[in-house]
Amino acid sequence: MPRTSLNTTVNQHYLNKLMKLTEVMDVAASEDIVDIRGMKLVAKGARLTRAQQHTLGGHKLSKTLESSLSAEGGTDNDLILETAKRILDTSVPVNRILGRNAGRGISPQTLLANMQLGQAMRLMLTLTDRDGPRALEHSVTVSLLSIGMAKKMELSNDEQMAAGLAGLLHDIGELYIDPAYLMPGKRLLPHEWAPLVIHPRVGQMLITELATYPQAVARAVSEHHERLDGTGYPRQSAGGMISGPGLAVSVAEMLAGVLHKDFPLERAELALKIIPGEHPHHFLSAISNALRTQPANRPIAPSRPDESDDAAIARLWHRIADALEAGQDMLRDDAERSPRVWALIQRALARIRNIERAFISTGLDAYLKNNHGLHDHDDGTLQFEKAVATREITWRLRDIARDLALNTADVASDRAMLAGLIALLDGAQAEPLVIRDTSAATTPLQTAAAAPMPAARAA
Repeated sequence: MPRTSLNTTVNQHYLNKLMKLTEVMDVAASEDIVDIRGMKLVAKGARLTRAQQHTLGGHKLSKTLESSLSAEGGTDNDLILETAKRILDTSVPVNRILGRNAGRGISPQTLLANMQLGQAMRLMLTLTDRDGPRALEHSVTVSLLSIGMAKKMELSNDEQMAAGLAGLLHDIGELYIDPAYLMPGKRLLPHEWAPLVIHPRVGQMLITELATYPQAVARAVSEHHERLDGTGYPRQSAGGMISGPGLAVSVAEMLAGVLHKDFPLERAELALKIIPGEHPHHFLSAISNALRTQPANRPIAPSRPDESDDAAIARLWHRIADALEAGQDMLRDDAERSPRVWALIQRALARIRNIERAFISTGLDAYLKNNHGLHDHDDGTLQFEKAVATREITWRLRDIARDLALNTADVASDRAMLAGLIALLDGAQAEPLVIRDTSAATTPLQTAAAAPMPAARAA
């Protein structure tokens, strides 16, 4: 990857988090902080205070702020190892997923202990830790699982270390996003995903510029939301375009997202197999093996029955059918469309057809029968599976809506042409598709914002 320098205008979201940190921890300048005119703003060794926020935020610096700071008492290898030990001592799913792989070659704990973080990455992790009570735990969990997946792939020790480091640092790009986009429970409209879609790229740039790691670490961070079938982000890479450590981190990040829910291994297995081709098959086998080693424990019906009732499943089926019809109508009519829009529609239709097949293969179509009361006595396992399948398929439809919205954000006519299909896929017809100004959120680093969205490929 060609080296790209970070912009020296301080990102306000990063700066806000940094200033909050100064209220509970000593953050000092590791060198003079100077603006582009040569004016010294903070002397080497001086502690940062909230009073300096306007000064730092109002100047273009001669060197990035991130490279000129250190935190005393922040996140280090000892805290990471302590967190890892707590996870391994208390998390049955993590232990079952790692299984026998954890003991092959260098142990995950040894890899974590040997990670060279450096002051910039330590500060990033310290800020991540301050973002929430479980933020560091999530990062360490992803790191452990990334190492486990890398072992499952029989990657080299160096690649396992790269996967572990990338898992630990995978979300540092989120430090540059407006917190309003990251609020728990917030439902983003398709076009509002722009800040989140670029955070893997931002993380890659931070690591490339601020650390001395092998290139594989930054690359794996940039790939942690990519999918084998090309439906991920930010580049929509596919197949051999994704590195081994990147594949390991992408699965680890997904797994970590379900570990705190009920029946996490069952959820993970369903999520991995619902759309064939999203993830390498041997990752699914790792989860299936973990399930076989645990005591029989049948899932129970979800606590919120409205998540999986037959009416909701019928609505989802009609939404899939309506989206297919709308896309096919667009290809049949005589309206003038750019080659890019044609390719976007064809790609969306291919993905919707895959989802249609997933709907049937998971058995959800059985709940479309007009036999009222036929499924009233489904056991807990079936209730659980249809709830998880419904949620996963709903998410995949919203993912296509996001893809269409972000790939047409720069051309108003294209955006308007696809607005109806986007709303159908997103399931938010009640909310108008208003394109808001997200420039502040989508430019955590000017060079990242300048990177084009991935071009759509014809199905």
